[in-house]
Amino acid sequence: YLVVFSLIRLRLMFFINKTLNLGINLDIKMKRQIFIIRHAKSSWNHAGLKDFDRPLNDRGLKDAPVMAKVFKGLIKDQVKLISSPANRAITTAEVFAAALQQKPEDIRKEEILYYGDETVYLDCLTSVDNNDLSVALFGHNPKVEYFAARVSNPYLGEVPTCAIMAFEYDGLLWNELSWNKLIYLNHYFPKEL
Repeated sequence: YLVVFSLIRLRLMFFINKTLNLGINLDIKMKRQIFIIRHAKSSWNHAGLKDFDRPLNDRGLKDAPVMAKVFKGLIKDQVKLISSPANRAITTAEVFAAALQQKPEDIRKEEILYYGDETVYLDCLTSVDNNDLSVALFGHNPKVEYFAARVSNPYLGEVPTCAIMAFEYDGLLWNELSWNKLIYLNHYFPKEL
């Protein structure tokens, strides 16, 4: 509720400043955490199974809880989880949710994270509720790599399965987020732990 009250108060201050032309600098920002997580390693051993339905393999099932524990140590606030509904992505998101003691049904599923390109990842972030200060998207390559390469200080390397890419947005409203306002902070890869 404190965040909601603060946002309402800031919006009112912006309105009064603009209406009365007071000339007060109200360029107030809030640091927001963004995590783009590539799904854990999936299995190709199921002949006839659609790509959308592929499950995690043994390595994916081993890496996901380890990376979920790393993730839990990175977040500062309650985090909104948004995932592609593809089996391998939603399964990864559910492992992370369990580590955070969140319910699987609280994960927002966005089909565009499976079918779209990196721009839909950004679009998905701009639609987040302004009360959410931390967001994690669970998706797929090459979109995760393309996303990391588009920010103001790009990460241009490969992004392995179950990688956590950490970004920051210093802004008041999610719908004002753009590529040049996204700052790459760090990455966390299973093989580097």
